[in-house]
Amino acid sequence: MKIGLNGQKLLIENPAGPEKYTFNLYRALAEIDNENNYVIYFNSQPSKEYFEELTNGSRNFTYKVIAYPLLWTQLGLALELIQNPVDVFFTPVHTIPLIRNKKTKFVTMIHGLEYRYTAGYKNPLLNLKIERPVRYAVKHSDKIIVPTTATRNEIIKRSWGQKNEIEIVNEGVAKRFYKRSADEIEKLREKYEIGSDPYLLFVSTIQPRKNIPGMVEAFSLALKENKIPQNTKLLISGKKGWDYEESLEAPRKFGVEKNVNFLGRVPDEDMPALFSGASAFINVSFEEGFGLPILEAVGCEVPCVVSDIPPYKEVGGNFSVYVDPNNIESIKDGIVKIINQPASPGAINGAKQRAGEFTWEKTAQKILSVFQNIIKNS
Repeated sequence: MKIGLNGQKLLIENPAGPEKYTFNLYRALAEIDNENNYVIYFNSQPSKEYFEELTNGSRNFTYKVIAYPLLWTQLGLALELIQNPVDVFFTPVHTIPLIRNKKTKFVTMIHGLEYRYTAGYKNPLLNLKIERPVRYAVKHSDKIIVPTTATRNEIIKRSWGQKNEIEIVNEGVAKRFYKRSADEIEKLREKYEIGSDPYLLFVSTIQPRKNIPGMVEAFSLALKENKIPQNTKLLISGKKGWDYEESLEAPRKFGVEKNVNFLGRVPDEDMPALFSGASAFINVSFEEGFGLPILEAVGCEVPCVVSDIPPYKEVGGNFSVYVDPNNIESIKDGIVKIINQPASPGAINGAKQRAGEFTWEKTAQKILSVFQNIIKNS
């Protein structure tokens, strides 16, 4: 079987969640599959070192550079797949060509439908660039993959697809996310000038749906009401997304500039120690498709306070403190509880075991099974 993989976003600087998903999945496929042949489609030339790392040196993987600066998917990729069809084409970026070779089966990963919070969504013209491609990909792919039951249910609710067309395949957790030593944590604290203060950790791209202003306001109330130690810090790790200005302004607005630090995008190699040193992980997003940072946190033995939304509850189980993201008092109470009532060793061990169930090898194996079944049943 010849499998094509969309690598359009792999080479961007400062990759976010979808790009990390793509890298980890493709690397895991290279590790588990020695039978099928893969071709990754890039929009620019990858370095030899990068491609070796991505594919783990597998001889089953090759690549093709499609140098189309505009309409990469609809012109460059479409033409390539028509001229040189593959058996299965997989894309993790919510879009497929309008013109497709009937010999190729298309499989699309839908990470979530939280684009209602994307910049320009309320503009009818810009919305055509946001919702319509996703809806088209769902309706016209041969198989849809989603990370949670919540995302599948939302697709069905919108009448975009039927249950038998959608496969649930959870994301994986990198093996590096485990509790780090006191020395590693101390070096990390020195590097980011955290000192010895306790801290809450938020990890994600800075954008409106992440509800950072609400999180900061609730944190400020917990401090002002003396319900958590006055030297507690809130560390916000992540690159700037869209409409980030309100988030950056929030600490000054709520009078906690000295307690809130924006770290920018933290290198991947620093994240396990940053998690390990935290009193808790916090994320009170309005919407999400999955909850990978929750699993990364508990892998590092860190409790979590997160939104009471279906994807988070599906991933977080009973080891997280859940709050209403639309209620500042609820968020504040969650922060107070997580700081003053640390999780028991038993709860942490149970959470670690659950996090250990989510591996990239399992994710890759399940997705490979989707590829195999779609060809078998065609």
